[in-house]
Amino acid sequence: MIFTGFKRKSNQFFFDRQLSKLLKNSDVNSSGKIKKVLIFLNDDTEKTSVLKNLEKTLNISKNKIKIIIFQQKVPKENTDENLISPKDFGWYGKITSEKLKDILTKKYDLLINYSKVDNLYNNLLLLQCKAAFKVGFSHLDNRFYNLLIKCESSNLELFNKELKKYLTILKKL
Repeated sequence: MIFTGFKRKSNQFFFDRQLSKLLKNSDVNSSGKIKKVLIFLNDDTEKTSVLKNLEKTLNISKNKIKIIIFQQKVPKENTDENLISPKDFGWYGKITSEKLKDILTKKYDLLINYSKVDNLYNNLLLLQCKAAFKVGFSHLDNRFYNLLIKCESSNLELFNKELKKYLTILKKL
């Protein structure tokens, strides 16, 4: 159990040391319409409601949306392939999970972080993800996002409505 703390500290050390370098290299061409979307969530129960609401609001088909759900502890009987945990990360920010490596190598037009709390592992994913346009709540770290929307993190419908408004203004929809 003591190694869990050491592993987290090594990931934090990697994150702090590589932040400026990874932010510089994370620039992806953000011009163009949105076709592929990546979503980060903390709660497995919100998955269907977020997917339906986003599909309806942005008029994007379900097969163009990929969801990643981060949980501190994953039940052993879990069969959801979208669920990740700290076990999917190695020492010094290295990603050990093949499914996560596969997700991070693909390019996305839009990344939406519905996480309610700022999390080291989500931040590591944000830095390493190849997304052209990143959106999140205003209480999250603003260094990772192109657009931050100020609203309650529990009010996802308002968030999606505002997201659609700004994406339309930016001519991404």
